[in-house]
Amino acid sequence: MEEHRLPKYLHAQPQLLNWELDELFVWAPFIFVGLLINEMPLLTLIGYFVMRFYIRLKRNRQDGYLLHFFYKLGLYGLKGKFPEYWVKELVK
Repeated sequence: MEEHRLPKYLHAQPQLLNWELDELFVWAPFIFVGLLINEMPLLTLIGYFVMRFYIRLKRNRQDGYLLHFFYKLGLYGLKGKFPEYWVKELVK
């Protein structure tokens, strides 16, 4: 029988350095726009503070808060990913 290594926190989000992936998704657009308009230092700094605000907001909420927030704003939906509520049988 083969031994397999299981991660200590199987449900945890992937991390890059000290930040979780969803936190970097908040910061990345600021860096990208900063590159486009030649204001990289300013927008990187603004993005960092927005990310810190998001981390503080997320601290007392459930995992995946960003997706729930986008769903509330109407920017992310489940259309096409899950069947409608009235579908009783799934056919391949």
